[in-house]
Amino acid sequence: MTRDTVQKELFTSLYNSESDAIFRYCLIRTSSREVALDITQDTFTRFWKVVLRGEVIANHRAFLYTVTRNLIIDWYRKKKPESLDAISDEGNIDALLVNDSVKQDVEMSAEARFLISRINDLEEQYQQPVFLRFIEGLKPSEIAEIMDVSVNVASVRISRGIDRLRKLVGYQKITLYGKRKNRKSNN
Repeated sequence: MTRDTVQKELFTSLYNSESDAIFRYCLIRTSSREVALDITQDTFTRFWKVVLRGEVIANHRAFLYTVTRNLIIDWYRKKKPESLDAISDEGNIDALLVNDSVKQDVEMSAEARFLISRINDLEEQYQQPVFLRFIEGLKPSEIAEIMDVSVNVASVRISRGIDRLRKLVGYQKITLYGKRKNRKSNN
């Protein structure tokens, strides 16, 4: 096999396996289908340029998410879009969460859609780790690489983000001994 063939196969394989997830990630973060498509395209264009230069990438998936994250940050610096809350109030949250192929593959319950929309109400430092872990299924080590933090920091942010999400949506807190805290008042 020639080098060009190997490069094309690598790019095609990663595009086929990761493009939907990258697009969803962009869509959740930007709340705009057009912007999400542009950033997804830019991400894979940059990846292709790195592949053509022959640079070695240790973790392709983490590389793609890192590039995507940086492009989203750049986009926010240029222009602040309409908020996810405003769009979800209009009833368009399904269009933001998943594209058509994902809708066909996975039927999301009302609770799942609600929780995904509430992730955006978390503090910035917890939004991305929780989303990447539980929506995209990335490992803490991959999240750490994307966010340029240690695996321990990524794991702590995931754990604290889940705790804050539980409080945000009103789930009861479980104590260390596995018993639910009593929320009844002594009237």
